[in-house]
Amino acid sequence: MQHEARLTINGRRWRIKLVRSKDLPKDWLGDCDHPPGPHPTIRVRRNLSQQRLASVIAHEVLHAAVPALDEATVQAAGDAIGRALFVLQFRRVGTSNP
Repeated sequence: MQHEARLTINGRRWRIKLVRSKDLPKDWLGDCDHPPGPHPTIRVRRNLSQQRLASVIAHEVLHAAVPALDEATVQAAGDAIGRALFVLQFRRVGTSNP
């Protein structure tokens, strides 16, 4: 099962890592390097449900792509994108999370 991918966002190469819960602060589902350093990384808990995983990845990618957006806007957009991907049946392959 793949837990890491690379993605170009605004001309910069980002790493997206699906991490264990213990690799993030207790109340966090994901984070995004801000400002991005030489190896910008997005980290997301890998034990989330499929729909929540899609929403959190969308949320963190939005932070990376449009850092000027406020948190409420990023939250609303990330949730909408996550729901859209879920209802279109986009799923992470090789996982048993619903």
